[in-house]
Amino acid sequence: MFGYVTIYRKDLTEPALDCYQGYYCGLCEALGRRYGAAGRMTLSYDMTFAALLQSALYDPDTVHSTGRCLPHPVKARPRAANCHIDYAADMSIALAYYNYLDDWQDEHRRASLRNAKHLEQYLPAIEAAHPRQCGAIRTQLDALGKLESSGCEDLDALCGCFGTLLGDVLQYTDDMWAPVLQRLGRGLGGFIYLMDAYDDLEKDARNGSFNALASLHAKLDADEFEARCHELFTQQLGICGENFQLLPILKDSPEGQLLYNTIYSGVWCKYTLIKARRDKRRKAENRHA
Repeated sequence: MFGYVTIYRKDLTEPALDCYQGYYCGLCEALGRRYGAAGRMTLSYDMTFAALLQSALYDPDTVHSTGRCLPHPVKARPRAANCHIDYAADMSIALAYYNYLDDWQDEHRRASLRNAKHLEQYLPAIEAAHPRQCGAIRTQLDALGKLESSGCEDLDALCGCFGTLLGDVLQYTDDMWAPVLQRLGRGLGGFIYLMDAYDDLEKDARNGSFNALASLHAKLDADEFEARCHELFTQQLGICGENFQLLPILKDSPEGQLLYNTIYSGVWCKYTLIKARRDKRRKAENRHA
């Protein structure tokens, strides 16, 4: 359910792109330093966004450097390091652990079970450091699993579970910005949940797996379904954007550029690719009909 919160590179300046690379590589470095090679495998755009959002909001002491790594041994890349990047690394491990378990339970992937068991050793320390967030992850994923198992068609309820989960992850501490970050996360989490369903629609149909959009897909023709999905995505991102605008983040700063770019442009990139692929397949099927 990760990989949808990306940047739109064509709209960004070189300093902003370097800044993003610094946070992305910084998160990768933090994962490796704290959790080894298995930790690096949990690197995601979504938790890079979380690190950027909290760093832009709280302006912590950030160390900027450059370095090489195994995937990029030739050219040194920018890196950033601060407490929010370390926090994003902790949340990456917690989320990946439950994601691996979900893959094992749904599709019986032995690799996912092995990965979950490897990360399990780190969970007690993460839960001790972040009890609210880890409790929310467990509670909301359990509630979501029950809804999906019952064949729930209430999109508000389904989106609400994952949105509440992400809201708690984005809320770094209990301060004046906590309610805003909670609501921002609920909108963004709802979007991620729906985009994952949109992306996996055909695969879930083949596998007989639950998909939140399957009922809509069965009831509507292709054009109506696409229009309804776009409307649903826009609604969730509207909640996210409305609350993001309440945060005192400078739009002209490198971090600010990246956040505005992600929320208003980048998150649509994957949707555009998926829709184009689906439209192409539909046209091919119509030609052979």
